[in-house]
Amino acid sequence: MTENDIIRKIKEISLNSDHRFSFIAKYIIQNLAIIPDITITEMAEYTYTSVATINRFTKYLDLDGYKELIHVIKYFNFNLTGEEFLLNEQNNNSFMIKGYHNTVKTLHDTFRLVIKQKASFEEIITLIKKSHKIIVFAVGGTYNVAKDFQEKLLRLGFNIFVVNDFHSGYFLAKQLSPDDLAIFISYSGETLDLIKLAKVCHDNKTPITVICKNANNSLAAIANYAITISSNESIERLISTTSRFALLFALDMLYSSLLTTDMEKYHHILENTIINKF
Repeated sequence: MTENDIIRKIKEISLNSDHRFSFIAKYIIQNLAIIPDITITEMAEYTYTSVATINRFTKYLDLDGYKELIHVIKYFNFNLTGEEFLLNEQNNNSFMIKGYHNTVKTLHDTFRLVIKQKASFEEIITLIKKSHKIIVFAVGGTYNVAKDFQEKLLRLGFNIFVVNDFHSGYFLAKQLSPDDLAIFISYSGETLDLIKLAKVCHDNKTPITVICKNANNSLAAIANYAITISSNESIERLISTTSRFALLFALDMLYSSLLTTDMEKYHHILENTIINKF
């Protein structure tokens, strides 16, 4: 069978809920973009099966093993005809397909990084809960990401502000104290205005957290905590796509982790702050 034939067979299995491998097949079809980066142990975990079951599935497909399955999916992912088969599209949509794959892979890789940074998340959440006020510094497109995070925490009753210009940021940074928290959102970690503001916060002994692509940058060097994300965009990008999703996702994971520290309390607050639809 060709690679497309194998994928077609997997799709048929996924549509048959009575098939013994239906759940595995469905997971593969729904996550084709990230499967090549998933180990057989992770696949077993994500599908609530076992390594032995995954191996039996590959044998059922007449494959030599999990490695060959990965090879098939890699080929399929780069084959536009195969993508059109799944998407039921007849037109050339390779640009959208590439964007979809990049976004899904970015979120998956960022999730892996988040799991590895669990200890830092817990410390940052402790700071959020005890800080008198929280200032989020962001410029350009990341300001929208910061605003989303601010709205989530405002609803929970936290004293949080977001600033996206240097002058307002400077006034706020100068007034921060060790009892406050400064959060910097910067994909590159090299935004000059943010670096200047971080130094002001550092001089005030204010705890600093930075959300960025990697920890090897100027902002991270100043910060007490650095939450890193994954993205295949270059630092000198013309437009922001996957990086924006990754930053938003990392902050959503921080917010979700915060909720889990006292679900009863925060659930009550969220219920009481629902805006009625008229």
